[in-house]
Amino acid sequence: MKQLKSILISFVLPIAAVCCVVFGCDSLNSGKMNLCKHQYALCTSAQCVPQPGDPTKAICFCDVEEGPSMGTVSCDGLQPGTDSNGVRTVYSTYSLKQYVEGKKGMKCPEGTPWTWCLNKRCTVDPADPKKAICTCDVVRTQEWMTLGGNCDTSTCATGYWSGAPVSTNADGNVFLMKALGIETSPVKWCPATTP
Repeated sequence: MKQLKSILISFVLPIAAVCCVVFGCDSLNSGKMNLCKHQYALCTSAQCVPQPGDPTKAICFCDVEEGPSMGTVSCDGLQPGTDSNGVRTVYSTYSLKQYVEGKKGMKCPEGTPWTWCLNKRCTVDPADPKKAICTCDVVRTQEWMTLGGNCDTSTCATGYWSGAPVSTNADGNVFLMKALGIETSPVKWCPATTP
């Protein structure tokens, strides 16, 4: 057992780390974008808290919306549903809705904590059907952006905002504008964080 552990530490982990850097360790930048039309959780400005006992996860408080949004798994896999106890499930996908409502994108530096919620399963709050609670991944890599924080960059280090890598966000915006036939971008940035 000790030998196996030694082999893992000496050979497998460094190779995995190199693959992560070269090819990407997770789905932050991968997946085919799909336009879905159903109820979804919108976490673009959601504030999150680290999940007790698991520093890799955070619990995020998102809005429940209806209509077109973008996910990177099949729309069939993102369908909302209600279980036999009446608990409603939706999935976190991306839309331009909060930009249209006037929220602005804030860029934050690499190394500060943020959460990746895209395609995550969420539970609709039984007491407020307009809100959902989602479990998202905590990330501390890449320059990232969020619609949370009200342009106060001091919250980048403490907010655990739901966010996305800046380049991934730009790709999503282009995809949605093309898919929805939007000619003028609703995307606005905080004054000090224009990409």
